[in-house]
Amino acid sequence: MRRGIVFLLLALLPLVMAGCSSSNSSDGSAVPDNRAHPLDWIGTHPAAALATANFADCIGCHGTDLKGIGDAVSCYSCHSYNTTPPFIVHPASWTDPYIDHRGYASANGFDSCAKCHGSDLRGSAAAPSCFASSFDSRPCHPNGPGVAPHPLDSTYLNGAVHGPDAKADLTACQACHGQPGGPGSNPRFNVGINSVNGTGCEACHGVNLAHPADWAGPNPTFHYTAGNIRNACTLCHGVDLDGVGGVGVSCLICHAEAVNFTLDCIVCHGYPPANHGNVSTIGSHDVCVVCHGMKESATGGSFAAVANYALFDKTTDTIGAHWDGNINMNSTPGYNQVNFGCDTAVCHANDAGHQLSDSGLPVVLGAYGLGAAVPHALDGSFLLPANHGPAAKGLTASFPDGLLDCQPCHAQAGNDNPRFNVGIVNPAVPNPGNGCEGCHNDLTAHPSVGARDNAPWYDVNVTHNDVNGFATMCVLCHDTPAGGPPSGGVGPACSVCHPADPLANPTGCVSCHNVPPDGGAPAGNATPNRTGQHGRAGHSSLISAIPADTCARCHNNAGAGTAAHFDLIRPADVDFIHPDASDTITVVSSTATDTTCNGACHLNAGTFNHGNETWYGGD
Repeated sequence: MRRGIVFLLLALLPLVMAGCSSSNSSDGSAVPDNRAHPLDWIGTHPAAALATANFADCIGCHGTDLKGIGDAVSCYSCHSYNTTPPFIVHPASWTDPYIDHRGYASANGFDSCAKCHGSDLRGSAAAPSCFASSFDSRPCHPNGPGVAPHPLDSTYLNGAVHGPDAKADLTACQACHGQPGGPGSNPRFNVGINSVNGTGCEACHGVNLAHPADWAGPNPTFHYTAGNIRNACTLCHGVDLDGVGGVGVSCLICHAEAVNFTLDCIVCHGYPPANHGNVSTIGSHDVCVVCHGMKESATGGSFAAVANYALFDKTTDTIGAHWDGNINMNSTPGYNQVNFGCDTAVCHANDAGHQLSDSGLPVVLGAYGLGAAVPHALDGSFLLPANHGPAAKGLTASFPDGLLDCQPCHAQAGNDNPRFNVGIVNPAVPNPGNGCEGCHNDLTAHPSVGARDNAPWYDVNVTHNDVNGFATMCVLCHDTPAGGPPSGGVGPACSVCHPADPLANPTGCVSCHNVPPDGGAPAGNATPNRTGQHGRAGHSSLISAIPADTCARCHNNAGAGTAAHFDLIRPADVDFIHPDASDTITVVSSTATDTTCNGACHLNAGTFNHGNETWYGGD
């Protein structure tokens, strides 16, 4: 054995010349009168032999070739594994004598150990007893060598019996049944076990194997609970478990790395799974969990399963639902094993666009709910604009990104004019099964004027001025905040109403009204840019280049964002307030063509007295 106990470099030598020593001592450190070395020389000679170059102090008695002269023995009589210096104690292939000696002794017999460990194997000054209860804090065989640490009848050949021991530490089997060697040495486990013709573990497991050939699973012997990985698995899978130089495959085929052994799910499944048809592109399926009850964790490399999905249990070696040879499907949305669709899905019908392919595996149903895929009520209440509207704008905690959060479930993928026409099969929807377009008009996911919806999104009740995320949400169809169709968006350019970037100038009143309203572009002699008396003497003096200030003189409390703005109801809301609060205007009547008003403007000056004056037709 190594580790503090070193074999002989030189054997005990008889006295070559009488009188080499003249004294003796009880502790063995002195040289007896009839010997050349102290009694404890067998255990201490290595340091002395190595203290001089080329064994200069040894060759005088043991010969220049160290093969002995006369009564001075050959160094090779003990160092039988050497042909030339330097000398070693055990075979060169041994990396850990504790592990490697057992298989060697079994293959070569105990006589090969007797030279150092004693004829009765109970130890010597140079080597420990083979009957020791421990060595280097590791258990040995106090009843002597040859006594296996397991039953020697056929019961231990049963995989259920010896499997857990081998899985816990395969190096424990290597000691008796494998060739010696450490990480990367690819030792064959073909030693011993007479009942199977002496071919060791390979008798049942195959050449270069000491575990089941299908140890990757699915089976109850799954390697998930293998122990002493850095020593046991590296024997054949490479020093770094990457398969380099090993007869075993690289662990990185399935594991993302070989430190924590996080899994790389796409090795087996792909993402999205290629044989899932159109279903794989629908984000509402939440990466596997809605259909299968389990998905990869947010950090990757492990499982995030619903409560009643059975995962592998390392403490009991229970295989779990993921690796049992079956495919788990969700019964909550009514999975149909005949056509591979869902009969009672709340978001879509069981049609060809939502049906899977046949996995070929037995199906096990489990009630997995709908997971995190549907972050809102499914009872129809979310169809109310007051409920889903704020969510679509990105104003709720569950929908911080607004329409982007709706898109995975109810829209096509991508950021290039995706249609929001997926799902929502509720019969209360005018156009069921077509997502947001079930109520809103085609190519929109918000209020607009058209066949099914007649609510302009600039109206105060559904105004878009509080949308959270113009730059990320609106660009799906409007390209850039100030862009639009010139770049390919199906939505109008934001610059139609916003002369500048709406993020920098969100009002843009002049896009509709001009300053002053003059009947020209952009609206053109119609609401909201009719000329009227805005340019008439006495009125034009009220108009400046600051619409927010000047318009409020007559249209007080009716600015953008108020209930009176964008209502398209004639007449325009007028509530004239002079700085001295002495002037008022009273609207008498309003028709499709004109508005008549009375009042006293600048009454004290007596200049602009009103008497049934018309705003558009009058002079």
